[in-house]
Amino acid sequence: MDLTFFIYFIIGGMACGFVDASLGMGFGVSASSVLVSFFGVAPVIASAAVHTAEMFVDIVSGISHWREGNVNFTVSKNILIPGVIASILGAVFLNGLSLAYAKPLVKISLIILGGVIVYKHLKEEKPMQGISKIKAQILGFIAAFVDVAIGGGWGPIGTPALILSGEDPRKAVGTIEFTEPVISLVAVLTFGYLIGFESFISEGTLPMILGGAVVSPIASKVTARIPKKTLGILIGLTLIGLNVWGLLA
Repeated sequence: MDLTFFIYFIIGGMACGFVDASLGMGFGVSASSVLVSFFGVAPVIASAAVHTAEMFVDIVSGISHWREGNVNFTVSKNILIPGVIASILGAVFLNGLSLAYAKPLVKISLIILGGVIVYKHLKEEKPMQGISKIKAQILGFIAAFVDVAIGGGWGPIGTPALILSGEDPRKAVGTIEFTEPVISLVAVLTFGYLIGFESFISEGTLPMILGGAVVSPIASKVTARIPKKTLGILIGLTLIGLNVWGLLA
């Protein structure tokens, strides 16, 4: 890889990493879209490569959010175990089946979800009081499966779902970021077993990791200081924007 492309990947990692760490979503969806749509990378390889980079970036992000007090450990525990199981199933499913028809449906659903989040925060309606254990487990399973099988979902599904259940947007972002490295690690190990690590550990992975890791601590501090209403609206608008982009790409 020449210096120009190395810098491009660093900048891409910084941009994706900042959005992901500050709003709890965006790295997987945006990076996967770029790799598949602009570079012609096969979806299974793109998902594996992105999860490799995201795993390291989210370790930094998760620690940063924990230090800022942005993590709900009870919810983290409830979503993590079913998420691990679903990430394995998602990797196996993606390796053996095309999900071309499922992607538009998921993205349209997330656009609607983003609109609901924006509406609720603009109207300042009183949210529900937290998510139950069973619902958190179901959420963890669905978000992880979609994340691995489609190339992004742990943040785009998990963050808004926690917010709509009544979780403070800061805690929603921090909890998702704190748990995501585990989901990514399981996905990477499963992909490595299925298609071989040499298939997706590319020259572009390292600069994406470097770029994302540099900005993640800054992003977590931004999240901790943005007013709840503003952060909720930003998350909703980001969810809409990312998925409209995904539909048009």
